[in-house]
Amino acid sequence: MRTTRVYYEGKLATKSIVFLPNKSAHHLINVLRMKPGDTVYLFNEPFGEFIGHIESAARLDVAIAIESQCRTPEVPPLTIRLGLGLSKGVRMDYAIQKSTELGVGSITPIYTQYGEVRLKQTERLEKRLQHWQQIAITACEQSGRLSIPEIHPPIPIENWLKTSNESCRLILDVQGARTLDRLEANNLIEVTIGPEGGFSEEELKMASDQGFTAVSLGSRILRTETAPIAALAILQHRYGDM
Repeated sequence: MRTTRVYYEGKLATKSIVFLPNKSAHHLINVLRMKPGDTVYLFNEPFGEFIGHIESAARLDVAIAIESQCRTPEVPPLTIRLGLGLSKGVRMDYAIQKSTELGVGSITPIYTQYGEVRLKQTERLEKRLQHWQQIAITACEQSGRLSIPEIHPPIPIENWLKTSNESCRLILDVQGARTLDRLEANNLIEVTIGPEGGFSEEELKMASDQGFTAVSLGSRILRTETAPIAALAILQHRYGDM
């Protein structure tokens, strides 16, 4: 039986009726072919998750009658902030999708020396950010998450490293002397992962000077879209809720 979950930004409460945004309404009615009476789950981080049904549907005017709450807001045992080297097209999309499924708290794309992608502060950048945020929302709907990770605008790696002030700060490096399963327990971790070309020696030194620990995922060199999956899965298994 299919479970349809929809992220809703506004207030959620039992015995109330909410109207879905046009995009969500279109997906339910025109893509999933749902109809009045069908069950829908609405969720967000402040209010939790609620079960309801489609009360009415007329084109893009879809009303959901909320019946009861089925999950309360949750505090994850581990928050991971990811600084991810900006990569091309579907690679970045895939990394954001899978990182969201694995419970990442936020993602900051970073410009690096070997990275080939540069986005100017234009309408194109704004559209790209909206695109990435929608990928994260869809991944949350699919994976059962309540909280939506925030996708920040891209920044240079030096800005990312200097603004970081968490007690556990990591940068992935194939030459790293430590592995992710040998860290001290921490409920807040920042992870920095490079683009296709990896990090330069200058960037690794800068990270070290800022208190980052170089860690390795083992002997294999992973693609930039695969590395976040491996790193987050290990961290969630070791310190989180997997």
